[in-house]
Amino acid sequence: MALYLGIDGGGSKTECAIAREQQILGCFTTASCKIQQVGHQHAAQNLHAAVRGALAEAKVDGRQIQQSCVGVSGISNPEVAEFIKTTLRSAVAGEINVVGDQIIAHEAAFQGGAGVLVIAGTGSIVYGRNQNGYMARAGGRGAEISDEGSGFWIGREAIATALAASDAGHDSRLLDQAMKQWKIAHRDQLKSMLSLNPPAPFAEFFPQVLAASRDGDASAREVLTRAGVELASLALHVICKLWPQDEDCPVRMAGSGGVLENSAEVRNSLRESVQKQRREVDYDERVVRPIEGALYLARKRTSSAEPSTRTASDTV
Repeated sequence: MALYLGIDGGGSKTECAIAREQQILGCFTTASCKIQQVGHQHAAQNLHAAVRGALAEAKVDGRQIQQSCVGVSGISNPEVAEFIKTTLRSAVAGEINVVGDQIIAHEAAFQGGAGVLVIAGTGSIVYGRNQNGYMARAGGRGAEISDEGSGFWIGREAIATALAASDAGHDSRLLDQAMKQWKIAHRDQLKSMLSLNPPAPFAEFFPQVLAASRDGDASAREVLTRAGVELASLALHVICKLWPQDEDCPVRMAGSGGVLENSAEVRNSLRESVQKQRREVDYDERVVRPIEGALYLARKRTSSAEPSTRTASDTV
């Protein structure tokens, strides 16, 4: 019986799963395999550790794998796909297909069907495909110029908001927490972090913003609400490209990533902002597991089954 391997290689973790046609046999999660973030050596180590762990839990040998699918960010760089394939060939047999992380998440949400997926984790991107196979995307250009509504965006905006409140003479819980988290003694040091290149790891501050919002901090809640509005703007761009305003067609939308999974504030703001302009959009609140999309593509991998590459718009 055929065995399949799927990997979801995100900015914060690498999840690997081994499965048969209908059953997941083993899963294992390690740190990120994104080479732009952790470098080639650590990325390779984390990939191998994830595969070894999943194979051990499934009690199978890598030589039994017939098809693998890996979803990672940064796939527009040819080096990324080749690095993933070269790294995995020493661990598993069979064909290795490498696609963007938004592809596997979309397949997990819609199983080859039409819909719009909003991904908000460390970074953010919106990816959609309509009934005719046309695709469009928005965002996902990196923390320096994009990633609106992501964990990185929320952390940075929360710190900027806290500094502005302090400048106006108001105490800020978030400011104290940020200084404690990064072991900073003076607020000017925190201010300088906002202009660092490469950027500071602001996504690490998302849990504190979420906790502050749930404890009644108005500025934290406002940042999370604005994150939902930013994500909605990206989603509406994609929706309008794939389903023009004059089409009376229901549109399915789903979310993925740690921000949307953990923050009802962001989810509600996203849904409400989109539906104000496009009431036909149906937002599915269920949790989307991208690893299931990787396994779906591994099972379905044939030249005729790959997602269409026709595009309805350029990335914004």
